Amino acid sequence: MKRIYNVIITSNTGDFYKSFSITHKRWKIIRFLLILFSALIIVSAFFYGRLYFLALKARALEVENQRLREENQKVKELEKQIYALEELRVKIYKMLGVDKTPTMETLYTALSTKELQKTDTILTVYKTDKLSSISSEFKEYAKILYDEERFIPRGLPAEGFITQRFSSNHEGIDIAAPIGTPVKSPADGVVKDVYEDRYLGIVLLLAHGSKYETLYGHLKEVFVKKGQVVKKGDVIALTGNSGISTGPHLHYEIRYLGIKMNPENYLY
Repeated sequence: MKRIYNVIITSNTGDFYKSFSITHKRWKIIRFLLILFSALIIVSAFFYGRLYFLALKARALEVENQRLREENQKVKELEKQIYALEELRVKIYKMLGVDKTPTMETLYTALSTKELQKTDTILTVYKTDKLSSISSEFKEYAKILYDEERFIPRGLPAEGFITQRFSSNHEGIDIAAPIGTPVKSPADGVVKDVYEDRYLGIVLLLAHGSKYETLYGHLKEVFVKKGQVVKKGDVIALTGNSGISTGPHLHYEIRYLGIKMNPENYLY
């Protein structure tokens, strides 16, 4: 005997009434189709959501890659400018017969004793015909050059050896050194900030003029305060193992106009 289901549809007011019968076999087919349809909707929604997420991720990666390309181009342009200035600086110092990093007194002495026959050579270096007084203009440039030089961070701030180099994923270098190794300022500057970071531990940030900044992480102790003026060679901190660290070392960063540079380019 066939099993038959009677389905009755009516309104709550009783003015609508509808009934129909369905066999058990047909009901099983309908139920299977409903389950299959529901499963298809769920699977489709899952894959659509995943595709949407992947599309968003791809778009984000595209934007990030574009940003990195622009940043890389800026870094290359800045490096070209720095190298050009360095070459000009070396040429001028060679002309004056002074050391690579002279004092202002040495520069002034050299400038005052040079013969005027050097005028043509100096004009060639500057590539301009607007110098009315070679001596005064050259002294002014030498002063600017000296002021710029003392704000450029050079060399390693602590004695040790580099264990991790600069990369897109590591925007600085790590210098392995025993805990308590003195950290020295690589240039004249002022203390911009001293703070604690979850990853870098005790952090010191120095500003050197209007262009350069240096950052020191994983410190044990800081000897300077925010706003304090420091000179090149001043001991500003001690290396440590604060923050998240695999061992005692100094994390060191150099920033030029806000862009992180490779500190190994400033070791000379």
